[in-house]
Amino acid sequence: MQTMNDAATLPDSGFDVRFSMWRHGSEAVRALPGMHLGDRMLGADIADEARRIYESGVRFVSIEPVVDLSGRPGTEHMIPVLSFVRDLTSYGVEVDWRAEMTAPDGPEWWVFSHLFPPSFVEGPRGAEALRIWRARYHVGRCFFRRGPGFLQIRDRRKGGLRRLTVADEAYVSAVQALAADRGADAVPAAALAVFEKHHLAVRIGEGVWWAPYRLRRWAAPSWEV
Repeated sequence: MQTMNDAATLPDSGFDVRFSMWRHGSEAVRALPGMHLGDRMLGADIADEARRIYESGVRFVSIEPVVDLSGRPGTEHMIPVLSFVRDLTSYGVEVDWRAEMTAPDGPEWWVFSHLFPPSFVEGPRGAEALRIWRARYHVGRCFFRRGPGFLQIRDRRKGGLRRLTVADEAYVSAVQALAADRGADAVPAAALAVFEKHHLAVRIGEGVWWAPYRLRRWAAPSWEV
């Protein structure tokens, strides 16, 4: 059985993900000496990359490629980038990224609204979606926590709070596999169908992306315990 520490890895897709790091999110502060902490290519271990970035004092990351959120065929290489944004969001790191939503039959914008808001959304009604996204964003919009023998998912992306408690061992293992970007083949079809129904597992091209993040930092002040 995989553990929650299993790494999300970058497939060999030929798609380079470059990013830059700063100590602070303010544009004025980033211009000061010592604020820029370097540029890097996204490596294989995404979860560890996000952890090391946070622990090194980085609080603002700018990602170079535009992230295609359409879900259309051929976009599965976007999954590692989304996982990177998701994991940085879980640490409270601000992320400068650009999104593209140009497919009318793709996932709706709110499916991604728990991620740190992008700087730009390309596509029909992209500006309106971004305005609402920014206005409603807060830490903890869609996350999961692990208890003894179960997982609880809390989702505030659309409407009110929805709680989903996962106690079946096969479903807990499915969450572990999805959170580690192991793909649909590593997950029982019944479990995947349930998570897709709740928009927790999202089809991106031929792959599946796990939306909720592990909550590592509580909002201050906290709205619940």
